[in-house]
Amino acid sequence: AETNRRSRVAPEREFTLAVEASEALKGALTLSYRVSGASWRPVYDAKLTTGDAGKGSGMVLTRRAIVTQRSGEDWSDIDLSLSTVRAQGGTAAPEVQPQRVAFYELPMPVPMAMARRNAMAEADKAASEKVMAAPAPMAAGAPPAAVVAVAPQAAVDANDFQASYRIPGKLSVPRDGSQKSFAILSRDVVPDLMIKAAPGLDPTAYLEAAFVNQEEAPLLAGDVSLIRDGSFIGKGRIAFTAPGDRVSLGFGADDRVKVSRVPVKRRETEPSLLGSTKSDTREFKISVKNLHDFAIRVQIVDQIPFSEASNLTVEPLAGMTPPTEKAIDDKRGVMGWTYDLKPKEDKDIRFGYKIRWPSDRELTFQRAPNPR
Repeated sequence: AETNRRSRVAPEREFTLAVEASEALKGALTLSYRVSGASWRPVYDAKLTTGDAGKGSGMVLTRRAIVTQRSGEDWSDIDLSLSTVRAQGGTAAPEVQPQRVAFYELPMPVPMAMARRNAMAEADKAASEKVMAAPAPMAAGAPPAAVVAVAPQAAVDANDFQASYRIPGKLSVPRDGSQKSFAILSRDVVPDLMIKAAPGLDPTAYLEAAFVNQEEAPLLAGDVSLIRDGSFIGKGRIAFTAPGDRVSLGFGADDRVKVSRVPVKRRETEPSLLGSTKSDTREFKISVKNLHDFAIRVQIVDQIPFSEASNLTVEPLAGMTPPTEKAIDDKRGVMGWTYDLKPKEDKDIRFGYKIRWPSDRELTFQRAPNPR
C-alpha cells in the first residue's frame, strides 16, 4: 500500500547517461528538463492615498505571482524565474478558411417514427460520449490554504517579445498544489484622479485613478486588490497593458459627489392620415454637485441609441448641452461630459434625442458588441 501511495504522489524519474573515457575523470553534470503541472499567474495590490484636499495623491502598485505546482516533486531551496512565455498556448495564428453564404433551405419532412428513432440514437451517442469524456473522480477534501511569502524585488530581464522575473533568494514550492505568493515588483505611481458616473445605469459617483505603465515589461492580465486610504475597497481587474499604455482602476464610491438623472420630456406621435411614420422624443436632465472642499474633475457618461437602417433615424435634440467626448472608447452613441468642478459647485446637463421609424414596424433596443 505504501508503494502504491508513493507512485501516485511522487513519481520517480530516472535518467541514464553513457560516458566513454580513456581514463578516470571528474566532472559536473547539469540536467534541465520540463515538467507539467506547474504554473503561475499575476495578481496585483493597488494602494491609493488620496491626500488632503485632493492633493498629494499617490499609489503603490505591487505586482505579485501566485505559483502552484503538482509535478510530483517538492521544489526545495530553488532559484525561481518566472517567464511571460506561454509554452502551452498556440505558436501561430489560426488559418482562416473560406466561407460560403447560401440561402436557407427548409429540411425535408421525415416520417414521425424515423425521426423518433434518429433522436433516440443521437441521445444515446451523446450520453455515451459524455461518460467516456468524464474525468476520474477525485478525493473530496478542503482546498489547501494559500501560503503567502514576502520577498525582495525581483530582477527583470525584458526584450521586445518576452520578460523574465528572477525572484531573489532560495525558495520552496510544495508539490501538493498549494499556492505560494511572491512579490515581484513595487512601483510608486502618481495617478490622475477623476470622478466618473453613468447615471443612466447607476447614479453613484465613483473615484477612478489612471496612470501610464512606465515599466519595461507589460502588465499581464490579472486580479487587483484595491485599497483606498488604508481601507480595502474590493477587487478589480487589470487587462494586458503594454509599456506606455494607460491603466484605469476604480476605487469605490465617492459620497461627496451627488449625481442625478431625471426625464424631462417623453412624447410619442402616431402616424396621421397623410403620413406613415412614428416618432419618439426623449429628453433628460443630469445634475452633478461637488460637495468637497476642493476642486475635482468629473466625467458623466451617457448614451443615445444609434441606427444602421436608412428608414430608422435617431436625431439629437437641438439646444442640448454639447458633449466634450462624442464617442468614448470608439463606442457609437456613448458620449461624455467632463468638467473641473470647484468646491460646492454644481452643473446641469441636458440631452435628448428623437427617433423616427415606419409605423408598420416595431422597435427593439439591443446592446451592440464592444469594439475593443
